[in-house]
Amino acid sequence: MKSFGETIKEIRTARGITQSELAGSLINRTTLSKIENSFEEPSYENATKLIKRLGITQIEFDYIRNDYQFNAKEQIIFDLFNIAYNSEVNKIASLLNRCEQFPNDQEIQKIKVILKAFNASSLREARSLVIPLWKTQVSKTDNWNVLDLYLLNMIFFVFDDDTMIGISNRAIKTIEEKYPFLKSLETNFVLNKAAILMNRQNFDDAAMILVKAITLAKATFRYDKLLMAKGRLAICQKDKKEAHYCLKVLKEIEADDVYNGLKDEIEQFDSRLS
Repeated sequence: MKSFGETIKEIRTARGITQSELAGSLINRTTLSKIENSFEEPSYENATKLIKRLGITQIEFDYIRNDYQFNAKEQIIFDLFNIAYNSEVNKIASLLNRCEQFPNDQEIQKIKVILKAFNASSLREARSLVIPLWKTQVSKTDNWNVLDLYLLNMIFFVFDDDTMIGISNRAIKTIEEKYPFLKSLETNFVLNKAAILMNRQNFDDAAMILVKAITLAKATFRYDKLLMAKGRLAICQKDKKEAHYCLKVLKEIEADDVYNGLKDEIEQFDSRLS
């Protein structure tokens, strides 16, 4: 395993960031040089801030530090985030089995609940699993960490509209204040909030937040999310031609899930586009 300083230097140089740029007002450049050459160890607080300034998560940092290998817990989290559909039953079953290695780990226990919700036979059953977790743990946590944010994004569908709006607002604020490198995840929360507003026929407010989603999607080069945001904005603005153009491009780039989602919404709001 590389030292903390070696890993910082590797990521910094790979991203074309100078020592002065990374150090900023946090520490002086000479101190950063000593850290990178393993002559000095930063405080936990400064170490965390340096990692955030590099635009990566703690898990990504540990992955690079460990010669691009995850430990068992990190691998579970990584694999969870790469489950695309709740129909991937074999992957879900495998993850649940691996979670048994960590019977006393609170984060893994949260993941087990999410996986069981994915396996649920109905929305009602999924809610019965997730809502207690939300009420007893996540909602009462003052500071959501990166895992909390990702998990909330994955189980967003189980909540009622008012709760979803509240989660979106808090998640967006948390990301902007603490995890600005999570712009792609922030885009999800912004898009979800816009969808709720559209369902409530609040098209003016939805349009305003979709402009933000477009900016975020461009910054993260997520063209599928960009087209979804533009398609929803077109619905809000009663622009049928633009909505169908976004749908056409989504089909051409084979973004099937997003394509099907926007197609359903265009059909849902057909009277608005007529």
